[in-house]
Amino acid sequence: MGIFDFLNSKPSVEKLTKKLVNFVYDSVQTEKGVRVEDALCVMSTILAERCIKIAGEFSIYKHNFKPGSAIFSEKINKILVGSVAVENWNELPEDAIFSKIKRKIDSHFSKKPFPALTKIFEGFAKNIGESEWGNISLSVPNENKPSILPLQAGYETRKYVDDTINLESDEKTLRIVINAICRILIDTKMALDSSIALTLVFEIINGMSKTATMTDEKMKELQAEIEK
Repeated sequence: MGIFDFLNSKPSVEKLTKKLVNFVYDSVQTEKGVRVEDALCVMSTILAERCIKIAGEFSIYKHNFKPGSAIFSEKINKILVGSVAVENWNELPEDAIFSKIKRKIDSHFSKKPFPALTKIFEGFAKNIGESEWGNISLSVPNENKPSILPLQAGYETRKYVDDTINLESDEKTLRIVINAICRILIDTKMALDSSIALTLVFEIINGMSKTATMTDEKMKELQAEIEK
């Protein structure tokens, strides 16, 4: 295979982004349509799991933590917002995940809807253990909370992301997932209040990137317990 044939055989970032967006929409599709909050929840959790992979502190596939338990990580904080805590979104380092998302959607959203950075992190830390298992505490109104458990969303979408999207490297996959979450935020802008959508997304990314994932082994153990 020549170099041009090889390059042409690789799906572009744009094609993979569209694939992932459509997959997420399809995964939350019901008879009533697509609920925006659920689509954002699934996409945010996918991004959170990819952040865990990049951090490399534990495997999303196999670990000894209890699924759903909180795992605080300075490395994750650095990946999300940089090594120094700031309150102004414009002061975030360019390579931080939150900064990358904001820059991609800035022209579609005003400054006002973006949640306070400190509240995102303080809210998660303060409310650990306050939500049902598999979920995290969110500051959005109850009627806007996802109907899908983030822990379940991460587990059930992982194989698709690994098999269909993660074709070259974790870094490229992270780039695609960031593109996809921005696409969904822009697509659904008119369907959900921007401040609610952005708060939901950033709180789930932060919370689920600091949460032990469900694994195949742990799922088998749970199923065995249920069948007893």
